[in-house]
Amino acid sequence: MGVTEALTRFLLQTTYEDFPREAVDRAKDLAIDFVGGALAGCQTHVSNIFTDYVKQMAAKPEAVIIGKNFRTTAQYASYLNGIFNHSTELEAVSQRTSPNPLAVIATSLSVGDKMKLPGKKVLEGLILGFEIQGRVGGPSLKGVSKKGRISIFNHLGTASAASKLMGLNLEQSRMAIGTAAFQAGGLITTVGTMAHVSELAFGSRDGIEAAELARKGFTSHPDIIETPQGFCDALIEEGGYDLNQMTRDLGKTFQIVNPGISVKKYPCCYRAHRALDAFYDMVDEHHISHGDIDKVIVEMNLYDSYLMKFTEPRTGEEAKFSFRHIFGTALLKGKVWIDSFSDEAASDRRYVEARRRVEEVVHRDWPPGRVDARVPVTIKLKDGRTFSKENASPREPTLNQLLDRYREGAEGVLAPEQTKKSMELLLDMENSRDFSEIMSLLSAKSP
Repeated sequence: MGVTEALTRFLLQTTYEDFPREAVDRAKDLAIDFVGGALAGCQTHVSNIFTDYVKQMAAKPEAVIIGKNFRTTAQYASYLNGIFNHSTELEAVSQRTSPNPLAVIATSLSVGDKMKLPGKKVLEGLILGFEIQGRVGGPSLKGVSKKGRISIFNHLGTASAASKLMGLNLEQSRMAIGTAAFQAGGLITTVGTMAHVSELAFGSRDGIEAAELARKGFTSHPDIIETPQGFCDALIEEGGYDLNQMTRDLGKTFQIVNPGISVKKYPCCYRAHRALDAFYDMVDEHHISHGDIDKVIVEMNLYDSYLMKFTEPRTGEEAKFSFRHIFGTALLKGKVWIDSFSDEAASDRRYVEARRRVEEVVHRDWPPGRVDARVPVTIKLKDGRTFSKENASPREPTLNQLLDRYREGAEGVLAPEQTKKSMELLLDMENSRDFSEIMSLLSAKSP
């Protein structure tokens, strides 16, 4: 049995009852994080561009668009909701498996909304969709890091999630995965542009469409993952993936827990997060005032330099991928948050001056990969003292902090009772009989 068939069989045979409690709890945390991020991002400039584009279609009103007062097809609702979340750069990430669960989450929520599915079914789509993309993505990270393709696995996950939720059979599901796979893309060079915000959301739109087409009899290659000139062969560097590892120990652990997914603490590229944590640790440990700091030095390998490439960002999107802007913000304001990543902030004289106090050092001799990257941080004080620290991994916000972030994002978008009720129901979503009741609470409040 090939990889595509084995993974698809596992997808269709596994149910909510097979999940460990920790997988369910993690999925709910990710749903809370996703919706909170989408609420915070539903009125950004890039979100408004996409909202206008979808609204003009006047498409069939099947599913809720988070923070808006109109509906559209499940494909485009998931697309917009994903863009809203990503526009804040608060999307959840994973460093050791398929990089992002955003598209699978968006797919699961919108299909669950359209089909009025029970919450347990939505959780099946979310957990298993990410399982499939992570099963392929994890053993392939070595082969995509050098190629600059970081989002190709999302299409496998979204087609899998949609197939599961729509009740497709084995043949149909393989066709859906095969159809979505040839649309996979995402190039690292687009970071710092609006295109980067859309690359994950395209996967949710395409995955749902692929499942809809497969249900109607549309065909593709049934073994798309492993076949010559198929997904792995065409998109991943030769020798950079392991087909055997993709199906090893299926069901013994779940990707959502191990290697796991991380929730972002700061609204900027995840490569900066552990460096920021190290900076704040030193500030607290040594009782440093930001005004006493002469310079901050951030060191990185080649991979991080490809992502964190904007030394003098001109836009808010570029600023999210600029160590100098991110640490300049920490020096200027203390807190690194959404308001510091606007076009206005990028060109603000105060931020420009703060960026001059940040120095970047790229070590071309360090291991160049994604997983083995290092980001030491050094603080030089005006009195001559120097402190250095390197954190192995970033810290996550707590659930209470996520809920506070959710409330903050919902302010001015949802009515207070909508915010309160939607949070309560998402935290208990496995007991929901009709997921559309939860999603309906996320429509914009009446003027």
